[in-house]
Amino acid sequence: MAGYNLDEKSGFLGVFNKTSLKVIKVSSDVEMKHYNVFNNLRAIVDSVNDPVLKLVLIDSSPDLVITPRDFIVLSYTDSNDVYLLSCSVLSIDIDDPKKFSVTTIKIEKLKDLRKAERFFISQPAYIKVQGIIEPIFAIATNISVNGLKAVCSLNLLLEDIMDITVVLNKNEKLNFRGKIVRKNRIMDLYEYGFEMYELSENNRRNLHHYVNQFSFGNNSKA
Repeated sequence: MAGYNLDEKSGFLGVFNKTSLKVIKVSSDVEMKHYNVFNNLRAIVDSVNDPVLKLVLIDSSPDLVITPRDFIVLSYTDSNDVYLLSCSVLSIDIDDPKKFSVTTIKIEKLKDLRKAERFFISQPAYIKVQGIIEPIFAIATNISVNGLKAVCSLNLLLEDIMDITVVLNKNEKLNFRGKIVRKNRIMDLYEYGFEMYELSENNRRNLHHYVNQFSFGNNSKA
């Protein structure tokens, strides 16, 4: 399997050096993917103050619980392009839980992500750490066919090898053994880049099927 390729400096396409929200229009629709819910939900842009967006959720789901520091993905379409935004929730309106603010971490055109073959996601993940009985909860934020980025509260060591499960949808999970090859701090959380290896044939099929949803335009079901 090819090596890890989710680092921003790898490949011929990188994310924007500075997040720019000039393309986002107030009162426009966006689709939101939150790891608590398998389908995308609609929201309206209430205000734009780069890098912060204020949103009003239009759709509802009994499973959705939004809390500060949640990592979500927004999809915004203008007349020419589809943009994907990797965001973190800043705050929720106490008087109206459907109103909340997010800070934008990265923004890219979907067509560029397809060329780079890596995609922003928001999926629940579980990391099995040696010496800890229960798996550690994480949020998977970026995926390719050979690498995964995930965010959690636990401080792990570079080069550590562990078993990881990503819940892809209601019926499919991705299980693999991964090695930490990147480590960053995001607020008071840790972001890890895992190189995937030791995938069974079934898990390899699940991974390619999931990534192909983005590659061939079916990302709304991710």
